[in-house]
Amino acid sequence: MIDDGSTDNTKEVIDKFEDDRIQYIKLDKNYGGSFARNIGIKKASGQFISFQDSDDIFLPNKIEMQLKNIINKKSDFDFCKIKVFLNSTFNYLVPNILQEKRILEGNIINELISNGNFISTQAILIKKKFMQEHLFDPLMPRLQDFDIILSMIPKVRISYTKNVLVELHIQKNSLTLSKEKLRKAIYILLNKKYNFNAEQKAIFTKYLNNISITFFKKSSIKKNKYKRRA
Repeated sequence: MIDDGSTDNTKEVIDKFEDDRIQYIKLDKNYGGSFARNIGIKKASGQFISFQDSDDIFLPNKIEMQLKNIINKKSDFDFCKIKVFLNSTFNYLVPNILQEKRILEGNIINELISNGNFISTQAILIKKKFMQEHLFDPLMPRLQDFDIILSMIPKVRISYTKNVLVELHIQKNSLTLSKEKLRKAIYILLNKKYNFNAEQKAIFTKYLNNISITFFKKSSIKKNKYKRRA
């Protein structure tokens, strides 16, 4: 477990489990989710990695069911369906019915670049070697999971577990809802070099610009507005 500079009693809670399989690493300050996850990836000793944020819930048998699917489908990476709660009230499922239909038809990549991400970090079970080759970008203020999924395509074989195995909780003041961070994230995505062909790149750019119109009522994100800082 990576403690990203918390100020609560996390350490005391972890100690109560008395399980030497749990590694507790406390960072000296809050560096952000991507940085913390990267530390966890580098420290992981098992063959597979799954991500659990402090405010979300894994339902029973999540890891077991996804591992079975990876073995049966001979995949490198599995994602499951999740229930999204807003302020503790159930809001929607990811992926939705239409997305799931396209996923089961084998159109995962096309669906991602055309209509956006449906593979939340919490829904993932992946072979460690692939995560160690594709660390999270700490400069991404949002959409880190989308970015890392896109960076892996088409290098990994992806499978999908239809069961709801994760409850994702979003609070009203959550960073997940920050429009300014979304604006910056879209700009970064527009300038990333993913392994897309020309047609896929055009589709993905169109999707991002449509998001910009929807959220910011502008024709597109201005490329000179944000600069990546090293």
